[in-house]
Amino acid sequence: MPYNKKNRGSVEKPEVVQWYNKATDRYEKIERGSGVVISEKVTPGPYKNFELVKRRPRRRTIKPAPQKSVNVTRKQITAAVKKVKKKKPVVKKPRKVNYLNNKDLLKEVLLSKEQEKMTDKLAHMLTMLCARYGRRGNFANYTYNEDMQAYAMMMLVRTWKSFNPEKSNNPFAFFTQCVKNSFIQFLNSEKRHRTLRDELMVNQGLNPSYTYQLEHESKTEEKRLELHENKTNPLNEPKKPKDDLVE
Repeated sequence: MPYNKKNRGSVEKPEVVQWYNKATDRYEKIERGSGVVISEKVTPGPYKNFELVKRRPRRRTIKPAPQKSVNVTRKQITAAVKKVKKKKPVVKKPRKVNYLNNKDLLKEVLLSKEQEKMTDKLAHMLTMLCARYGRRGNFANYTYNEDMQAYAMMMLVRTWKSFNPEKSNNPFAFFTQCVKNSFIQFLNSEKRHRTLRDELMVNQGLNPSYTYQLEHESKTEEKRLELHENKTNPLNEPKKPKDDLVE
């Protein structure tokens, strides 16, 4: 390691000699041990108080000391990684908000019962309930879905007073069941009207709806199977009269 001002306290002062460089025609100060050039004299003549050598000291490269292998366990590595690794900020997910709150719905029902008429907020809540229930998979694809929602809202306007807060504090379940029953009632009435219309079309010699044709085919197939089973079943055959006993 060459001697300099920074490491002069830890490294002993090396032996310095001078050498005449014929290529540059100048004298150079060189460390004997490492062969590092310290300085080069610009003025003519040798340095004073330094030994003059005929052969230039050989330059040596100092190899670094081999590092000792340290056995590090997996726990120490994970502990070091945890210290270096920055903690990610915890992002709280937004809380899911229901479109109707049972507490607010109960509050509006009590307020409406005190005023003896439905408030605007309660009407808005029930309209939202009908619209949301109409998006269910078993009702969403009907062409008269809006009519079903209107019929359910009409039934809620008639029956909202029948909710008794003394017996239950869950008006959401009560009104949801009312909406469900209203939807089913509307579907049954539509089915009856459709059946009457199809029968009138059959009597006039016109083609009924495809649904009516499928139902008619399934009914006729069931009747045919019943008749076939009655014919082949020996228990259904009429009993033969017994002959009189011969004395």
